[in-house]
Amino acid sequence: MSNQIIRPALAALLGIGAVALVAFSVAPQAANATEKTMRIAVPFGPKSSVPDPRARQNGWLSNRAGVSETLIGLGHDMTMQPRLAETFENLSPLEWKLTLRKGVKFHDGSTMTAQDVKASFEKLDQEGHPGHNPRLSRLLGIESITVEGDDTLIFRTKSPNSAFLWSLTEPSAAVLKDGTDELPLIGTGPFVFDLAEPEKTYLTRKFADYWGGEPKLDRIVMDALSDPSVAALALQAGDVDLVTHYPEPDFAALKEKNAGQLFSMPTTRLFFFQVRTADGPLANETLRSAVSLGLDRKTIVAAALNGVGGDVANAIFSASMHSWANTNMTLDYDPEKAKTLLDEAGIKDTNGDGIRELDGEEISLKIRSYEGRAALRPTLEITQALLQQIGISSEISMAEYDANNEALKAGEIDMHLQAWGTAPQGDPDYFPSTLVETGVGYNFSGYSNAELDELLKKGRETFDDEVRKSYYDRVQEIINTELPLIPVFHKTQVSVGNGKVEGYGIHPAETYLVTPDLTFAE
Repeated sequence: MSNQIIRPALAALLGIGAVALVAFSVAPQAANATEKTMRIAVPFGPKSSVPDPRARQNGWLSNRAGVSETLIGLGHDMTMQPRLAETFENLSPLEWKLTLRKGVKFHDGSTMTAQDVKASFEKLDQEGHPGHNPRLSRLLGIESITVEGDDTLIFRTKSPNSAFLWSLTEPSAAVLKDGTDELPLIGTGPFVFDLAEPEKTYLTRKFADYWGGEPKLDRIVMDALSDPSVAALALQAGDVDLVTHYPEPDFAALKEKNAGQLFSMPTTRLFFFQVRTADGPLANETLRSAVSLGLDRKTIVAAALNGVGGDVANAIFSASMHSWANTNMTLDYDPEKAKTLLDEAGIKDTNGDGIRELDGEEISLKIRSYEGRAALRPTLEITQALLQQIGISSEISMAEYDANNEALKAGEIDMHLQAWGTAPQGDPDYFPSTLVETGVGYNFSGYSNAELDELLKKGRETFDDEVRKSYYDRVQEIINTELPLIPVFHKTQVSVGNGKVEGYGIHPAETYLVTPDLTFAE
């Protein structure tokens, strides 16, 4: 029999039974009324019962939950900051020296050493280990790690990698010890992992010996509520204390009334379509250009985000990324130009039914997205209507994220609407190198461009930021021209608290949430 506490207020409000509220489960010890427990509604939950932060995207959840930490952090100004490493420096194009912070303790009470750090990073390449992460391993490109004493490491990369230190800020680059039955995940953060229910709940308790000071809260419960409207109702019912991704229409209404505890911050998150370019109708570059020209991004932002949740995208990087955005670029809305391009390419409606044909077949694009971010579904629906206006039919549907990727990779769908942080590491290499470089793991488009590949390679090997910017400016131009990715808008995160949340701030890279200072106002 499972130990679950089901809050009747939410069940009554939603008109559903307690069985449907399995997302709101909590370990028995977390129910202690004398402890300060904060319940936070987040859009995505853990992928397994013991989600190793180094694997897949697990690190984002555990980093936000305050369980795992990286050697280097990102400040709110998107600059590198000391975290578990107190100092870091480039010794040569291939060598990096990091000196660890003294006195850092793991959750089992042991002191973190350079040997522990080395052992943790070696798991990234160990097939079969829960921390195996080929994607991060490729980004880091580590050839060897040399330990010098208890607190110094020399990382040597296989080739010059100017993004190396930035890559160490990624949540997946977490430092952990091997888990035990009692402590399945042993990190260094302000909170200790208790348990996880896949896709539902992530529970933690405070770590009194945290190097950054004892946390002010005793426990954190992260409830995965993929429907933002349900999360908003949970807040109204008092079943959660903070909703990190509040539905934009409701946020706009609260803002208009000057009501609620509101938090808002532009982020580096981009809503975009990943397009199947290797085969299918969108292998045709003219058709891709027409699709982009047919998107009225201003209308999408106004309708899907209610004017509070984002800005029109003109490239993959937002203007707030001052160091790397190519601000000379635009992605225009011009349906008449789209129609002209299609007509000139012979992609016409020959039977008068309003749908254009390509190679003798009516165009019907299969477009998917996924739940978890409120703006995805309306963006999909508006896109369908806009494309219809230029003679392009589409079938839209929502499905599971990984299943969508597999379908795109297999050519079963033509476009996948997604929302990614374009610079979770603060560096411009991550996003294009992960999605559009030839043969990389998330390049489900089947896209390949030799010039872009060479630019990304040079960008990683060059240590002069001015020269690097010229490379990434050109990368952005190629993406806007060939459109393996079609940017739509840059997201502003909106959150709402119960009026008592203190010490919470939205990070522009969205990689941090729980800190020792997070608490309730007295």
